[in-house]
Amino acid sequence: MTYADLLLTSDPNITFRADGFKPVVKVFGVPFDATCTYRSGTRFGPNAIRQAFQNVEIYSHRLGVDLEALGVEDLGNLRQTGSVQHMIDAIQKIVKELLAEKSSFAILGGEHSLSFASCSVLPAHTAIVIFDAHLDLRDEYADLRLSHATFLRRLLEIRKADGMIHVGSRAATADEWRYANEMGLTTISCDTIFTLNESQRLFSDFIKGFDQVYISLDLDVLDPAFAPGVSNPEPAGLSSRQLLEFLYALKENFIVGFDIVELSPPYDNGAASVVAAKLLAEISCITSLRK
Repeated sequence: MTYADLLLTSDPNITFRADGFKPVVKVFGVPFDATCTYRSGTRFGPNAIRQAFQNVEIYSHRLGVDLEALGVEDLGNLRQTGSVQHMIDAIQKIVKELLAEKSSFAILGGEHSLSFASCSVLPAHTAIVIFDAHLDLRDEYADLRLSHATFLRRLLEIRKADGMIHVGSRAATADEWRYANEMGLTTISCDTIFTLNESQRLFSDFIKGFDQVYISLDLDVLDPAFAPGVSNPEPAGLSSRQLLEFLYALKENFIVGFDIVELSPPYDNGAASVVAAKLLAEISCITSLRK
């Protein structure tokens, strides 16, 4: 029995198989929001993304990739827990297993604390690309050392900053901005994106030094006009088009895995779920290019 068999449930899934092909990605959900600090409900995110995924086109005209011809395997959802540590331990076990079998994977959140678990067990040479409105560099928040507001601080304590890039930042305390500079974390803030034409070049210059990439995508990197149903919305964010342009810049890299987090369906009008589903499809298509 594998950890995936032991730790994941068989909720309605989005598995579809293509004869003769190994699935492009193996998907699993993490219905967890125990550390949400504003609009909880991200535990409903994984299945909301799945429902939207079943109703969007998954042929990428931009990339010329037909995901229907390649296949995706849905492993189900992590069994429900209110314990951060149990959630972290379970994801680490599953991700290690998927890495060992050389399967690219997608995690559907759930809140951003889950990214600490997946990123903490990645091979050292993997670049971590984070899209997020918030820096999540607080040392502690709401009496928690590990939460969706602190996960990147904890990650920087065990992984080097020169293997990470943060895109879309626009919401943080003065101490968080200062800590990011002290640690040498590469950031492309929204101010940079909106005022310079060179943000794509800065991004490309960073990632070209890495063959293998992991993407952590907090939906609040988008402006609330494009993704209203997130747990901590922040105005003046990226458009869905701008976000996709950054993602398409990764098509020369091997995508070892990615997560899509912070969708809060109780606050959504359906727009954020559809955006998340489209991102799942497009990143999976990008992943297929280096298979």
